[in-house]
Amino acid sequence: MKLDRTIALVGLRCSGKTTVGEVLARRLGLAFVDLDEEVVRFARYSGAKADSIAALIEETSWAQFRQLEAAALKLLVEPTPRIVLATGGGVVERGDNRAWLVRATYCFYLDVPLELLPGRLRRDFTVRPPVTEGGDAAAELPRLLARRDPLYRAVSTATIECGAASPEEICDRIEACLRDIAAPPAQTSGKKTEEGAETTTGDSAS
Repeated sequence: MKLDRTIALVGLRCSGKTTVGEVLARRLGLAFVDLDEEVVRFARYSGAKADSIAALIEETSWAQFRQLEAAALKLLVEPTPRIVLATGGGVVERGDNRAWLVRATYCFYLDVPLELLPGRLRRDFTVRPPVTEGGDAAAELPRLLARRDPLYRAVSTATIECGAASPEEICDRIEACLRDIAAPPAQTSGKKTEEGAETTTGDSAS
């Protein structure tokens, strides 16, 4: 399967972007990159001391984090490398990020039912600071979904309805979409019938 763009995964926190991304990258033989990890590394090159997203936000601010995230995203997708990229949940908040995702990636929205996310969040050992200062990361999920869902859909090549599907099953669905993208366009050949009307035959690659 020949692809000419980064494969990006978007969705709310705990929607499985990292887990699915690692499986998908292994299946496709591509490198996997976690945008949050790249943001922290980028920040450390710029003099920050933080070693995690939570520490970076505490050291700087959400606004500065978003600026670093945008810069890291551009560096990752601008040369259109063939990687699988797991983005942060709020990457779609900025218009320039959305433009890069549309222009330079095959983007898949992992749409997980809202009722499944709080349980995942409680089982996740990664410290995830709430977007709202002094807020609760689980309690703010409905509000974040209402704001971000249309943005995820707007940037996505396809929305993957995850439900309770396993990472492997989700990767099956993404790979099916990628095969459709990579397939050559159907070729038509015109033939004249006895009455002179032209007919076409299509050959499609599966």
